[in-house]
Amino acid sequence: MDRKKDSLPSFADAHNPVRNTPSGRLNSGASMLDEEETQEVLAVIKSRSLSRDYGPDCLDTVLRFEQGFAEKVGARYALAVTSGTAALKVALVAAGVGPGHEVIVPCCTFIATPGSVALAGAVPVFAEVDESLTMDPEDVERKGTPRTKAILPVHLSGVPCRMDRIAEVAGRHNLRVVEDCAQSCGTAYRGRRIGAWGDLGAFSLQFSKVITSGEGGAVTSSDPDLYERAVRYHDQGSFRERGRFPGFSPRLEAFVGENYRMNELTGAVALRQLAKLGGIAETLRARYRRFREGVSDVPGLRLRPVNDEEGHLGARWGLAFEDAETCARFTKALRGEGLSPGLAYGGEPVYMQPQILNRAAATPEGNPWRSPLYEGDVTYGRGLCPRSEDILKRVLLIASINPRYTERDVDDIVGAVRRAARTAL
Repeated sequence: MDRKKDSLPSFADAHNPVRNTPSGRLNSGASMLDEEETQEVLAVIKSRSLSRDYGPDCLDTVLRFEQGFAEKVGARYALAVTSGTAALKVALVAAGVGPGHEVIVPCCTFIATPGSVALAGAVPVFAEVDESLTMDPEDVERKGTPRTKAILPVHLSGVPCRMDRIAEVAGRHNLRVVEDCAQSCGTAYRGRRIGAWGDLGAFSLQFSKVITSGEGGAVTSSDPDLYERAVRYHDQGSFRERGRFPGFSPRLEAFVGENYRMNELTGAVALRQLAKLGGIAETLRARYRRFREGVSDVPGLRLRPVNDEEGHLGARWGLAFEDAETCARFTKALRGEGLSPGLAYGGEPVYMQPQILNRAAATPEGNPWRSPLYEGDVTYGRGLCPRSEDILKRVLLIASINPRYTERDVDDIVGAVRRAARTAL
C-alpha cells in the first residue's frame, strides 16, 4: 500500500470519522456510463429501427450484444431479455421446470430467485448457505426429493458458488442446473466463467448490476435445444430467423410463450457496457486486493470467504464474525467511521418474505404449492435453515465498490475498519 498502516488515524482520534463524504453511490456499470453509450443510443434513434427484428435500418445492437456476451461468458449462445427476472423465468422454462416440480434454491438471495421458480409453476425448496453467503453443496443433496427438477445456485455479490460440487450433485441425480448470475457478471470459478458451468445461466443488467442497461438481462447456454426453448419462450413461441446465430435452424415444435424481447435502445447501452466489463472486473479485483492486504493483520478480523481468490469479482466486501453480538458491535463502530455496512437482506432468509412465507400466488389456480400435480407439502418459517439464519446475522457486508473508487478511497475504508476493530473487537 502507498500509505503505511501506522499513518492511519489513531484510536485517540476516534471521535472524528475516517470518512466524512461518500465516494459515490452508483454501482459499477452505472458509474461507467459516458458518451459511448450516448452515441450508440443516438445511432439507434436515428435509424428509426427500435425493434431487434425489423425496421428500415436495423443496427443489430441486440444481436451484437448477444454474440459478444456469449463469447465473454464462454457459452455457445446468449439470449437478451427484458430483465434479470425474465432471464430466470425463461431459463427455468427452457430447462423444463413446471407444475409438480421442486427447484433447490439458496435461502440467501433476492426474492426474484424463488419467485421465478413459483412463476414457472414449481415449488422452491431452500438450501443452507455457508459464510460466503452462497449455496452449501452438501445441503443441496440433503434437500433433494423425487420431485426435484433443477438446482438454482446464486452467485451472490460477485462471489461464485462452488460449482464443481454442485455440478457433481446434479450429475448424480440427473438434475438441470440454472445459474443465477444476476449480481456477478464477470465472475469466474476455477478458470471458468459463471453462466457456463450449468445448463443455463441467467444474468441481470438492472441499474445496480455490474454492467447495466437500466433494465435487461441475458440467458446463456451451450445446448442448442435449451437455447431454442429459451428463444421460443421469450418470443411468443416463435423462432425468428433475423438476429439468430448463422447456420442455426429451428429444431423443436412450437409452443406458447411470452414477450421478453430486448429492444435496440436497451441493446445499444448493453453493447457499450459489455465492452467495459473487462476493465471493470480488473479494477474491482485490484481494489479488493488492496483492501485485503490492508486488513490482513487485524486481530479478530476474518474476511468473508470468496470460494475463488482469482475468480471472485471483489464487488462487495464482507467480514465474518464468530457471533451476531460481535458483528452488531463492529457494525456500530464502523458506522461511526462514516461507512454504511449492513447484513445481506437485513439478515433474514428469503423464505421469511411474506409472499414466500405464506406460499402466496396471484390466483389460487396458479398457486404451485397447491397444484394438483404437486405431491409434496413444503412449508416455510423460522428455523428452516438454522445454520444460515445464524450466518446471516454475523456476516457483514461493509462496502459496495465501483471502478471509480481510488486507492485513497480503499485506504480510507481500510482505516475505518482498523479503527472500528480497535473499538469493537
